[in-house]
Amino acid sequence: MLRTKIMSRIAFKVTGAQGQGINSVGEMVAKGLKRAGHHVFGYREYMSVIKGGHSSYQLDISDCHIESSQTQVDILVCLNYIGLKRDLPSIKKGGVLLHLIPDWKFSAEDQKILDDNLIQVLYLPIEKILKEHHSRPIVGNMCVVAVVWGLLGRDYDTLKEMVTERFSYKGEKVVELNHIFIDEGKKFLEEDAKGVSIEVPKPDPSCKDDLLLVGSEAMGMGMVHAGCRMYCGYPMTPSTPLLDYMASHQNETGVIIKQAEDEITAMQMVSGAAWMGTRAATSTSGGGYDLMSETLSLNGIIENPSVMVLAMRQGPATGLPTWSGQGDMLLSIFGSHGEYPRLVMAVSDCQDSFDLMPDAFNYAEEYQLPVTILTDKNIAEGLFMQPQYDLKKAKISRGNLVTDQKKLDALKSADRYDPNAEGGVSPRWLPGAKAVTYCAQGDEHDGEGNVAEGIDNAIAQMNKRMKKMDTMKAVLPEPQLIGSQDPEILIVSWGSNRGPIVDVIKDQSNIGYLHYTYLWPLKTEKLEALAKKAKKTILIEATYQGHLGKLISMECGLNLDEQILKFDGRPFFYDELLSKLS
Repeated sequence: MLRTKIMSRIAFKVTGAQGQGINSVGEMVAKGLKRAGHHVFGYREYMSVIKGGHSSYQLDISDCHIESSQTQVDILVCLNYIGLKRDLPSIKKGGVLLHLIPDWKFSAEDQKILDDNLIQVLYLPIEKILKEHHSRPIVGNMCVVAVVWGLLGRDYDTLKEMVTERFSYKGEKVVELNHIFIDEGKKFLEEDAKGVSIEVPKPDPSCKDDLLLVGSEAMGMGMVHAGCRMYCGYPMTPSTPLLDYMASHQNETGVIIKQAEDEITAMQMVSGAAWMGTRAATSTSGGGYDLMSETLSLNGIIENPSVMVLAMRQGPATGLPTWSGQGDMLLSIFGSHGEYPRLVMAVSDCQDSFDLMPDAFNYAEEYQLPVTILTDKNIAEGLFMQPQYDLKKAKISRGNLVTDQKKLDALKSADRYDPNAEGGVSPRWLPGAKAVTYCAQGDEHDGEGNVAEGIDNAIAQMNKRMKKMDTMKAVLPEPQLIGSQDPEILIVSWGSNRGPIVDVIKDQSNIGYLHYTYLWPLKTEKLEALAKKAKKTILIEATYQGHLGKLISMECGLNLDEQILKFDGRPFFYDELLSKLS
């Protein structure tokens, strides 16, 4: 199915107990490689315990833009014995194993893996080095960074410059100590690992000025850029990094941040702020979305623009809370009681996470309805290289919000929920405006908002609200076709699956990928036309039931030929997907 040409890429993984500074090692190397013009992508795995669970940070490095990880690595760094036992089979042939475990004896089975795959084993005596310098264990991570840095053929002066930049605020002694441990790492390589190295893909000078950031940071910046002025949340992995980012920058941005006592309160705060005319947002995961759904339903009937982020994870109940999945798509489309208009959209990377935020708030206000933005752990915590954002193309549209006094004077109370409003979108004006009043409450109501349970009114108001779906659907962008524009093989997917799919189909002339950003209302005309010409259609999704496939079948009757599904809490890996499509 696939041609043999694939991108040039390598990977290294550092593993250890939570609290050992795993991320700092990966992020430091990523920063240095990015500055040298290498394309990188960072992926984290960690257990849902505060301390003691096994964690890893993997950095993939390529000669072109990359947004996926692979299962096999060129360098494995083990800070504890668990990584040695669990991750040894993940090392590529000719790879390097660096570990910190004194007197470790490999089992016969593990030794066979090492011998058969020509893996070079390096033991870094970090306890001895720490003792010599009377230093805490966390400082030893800089020695690990230095060894990895050397294995990748990097310049040590550059590493020292980065360390000075990062730790100068802590004082000269801290910087000097880290420099000492860099020298220790260099010395170790020269004396105990001479000639051991991993070739890095060629650099690309054009990417040196790219941003290096995680998806949650991109989304937070996008929200601020979109005019969001209040953010309310309750911590729930993997939505917490967004709350953390917004809170840590509130003094710079002026955004009001509220950590509510629960998800219900967070959603109600957002609803109240939006009703008063403020662009406001919240985020949560599946269980929190369940709690927020009643307020989302209220926003549907009172036609209140609201924006919320659903950061998905794998499994029902608590499930796999620190792992990734896409099983909440149908929840976001059909969750909560009753029928009401809503928009569901999904980000796929750092570009989307920034660019789509103005669109989300604009659609919410233009059509006066709830908007749910889907993301997942792989995006929310993934480390991306991102070209500089275009800060001029975003426009703010507040829809049919009446602020001009002459127009306010002409309003009638019945205008607010006028069932004859064009496209179902009636005028909206804010509490406190010098204008007539109306009632906003969760009962079915007439044009003025008064409780009205008659048959004709119930039909008229439902038709008014749901008419927005057709009005909005007509202007939503079509799904994007990536790769072949006349594909023999058509892949259909959404969300973070985009990264590995695009990485895999690079240079494949016969494969096209139809990527869905807007999931509800769902546009299927382009898909139907492409599917008629393609020899095979394939759904790729991180669910057990193939949610998008079911939605497509429900909307237009089309059944895709094959499904590649995954539901183990891990994203699709590059080499894994390459194998499944071959």
